[in-house]
Amino acid sequence: MKTVILIIIAYLIGSIPFSYLSSIIKGKDPRQGGTGNVGATNVLVVAGPLAGVLALVGDILKGYLVVMLARYFNLSDWGVVFCALSAVVGHDFSLFLGFSGGKGIATFGGALIAMDPLFALLVVLLWILAMVITRYFIPSTILILFLIPFLMWLGSWRIEYIFYALGALGLGLYTHRRDIKRFLDKKELTIQESMAKHLKK
Repeated sequence: MKTVILIIIAYLIGSIPFSYLSSIIKGKDPRQGGTGNVGATNVLVVAGPLAGVLALVGDILKGYLVVMLARYFNLSDWGVVFCALSAVVGHDFSLFLGFSGGKGIATFGGALIAMDPLFALLVVLLWILAMVITRYFIPSTILILFLIPFLMWLGSWRIEYIFYALGALGLGLYTHRRDIKRFLDKKELTIQESMAKHLKK
């Protein structure tokens, strides 16, 4: 019963739309500009650097907090994992935004930081390297999402946490489905092109 209650709480925490709230403070709605996504990257474009940073920090903290909360109440590894996934689901399908939301990467990363900060740092460095090599944000993100379960397996992580990474991969593929299609249709801008476009605005 304790685990179920904490999973529900994790969903509610994940549902807190920091990206939306930080934009509204600036008089902007991320759903009405840029890509229309309620996530830190789009908030940066729509509402500026401060709102973008606040959104990113808030979204990361959601994932971090639910893992720490699950551990505080001595949940099993499966309990921790389901709380973490519940927070990502909350971010992607927020109760407070009519079950819409962002793409869950920052919240997924926040939980990963709580699980193993050094591993999370390695993932971030590999993500940056992927972006440098591919010059595209979305393909780099998807590549890293595929890579994380494999890295966990190589690092002898428990199956529960590999399941978490696979669950986050599935959610990531779903929330990025339009971006993936745009990339496959060769309509996706490189990181440099995207930055130049938004700086003009």
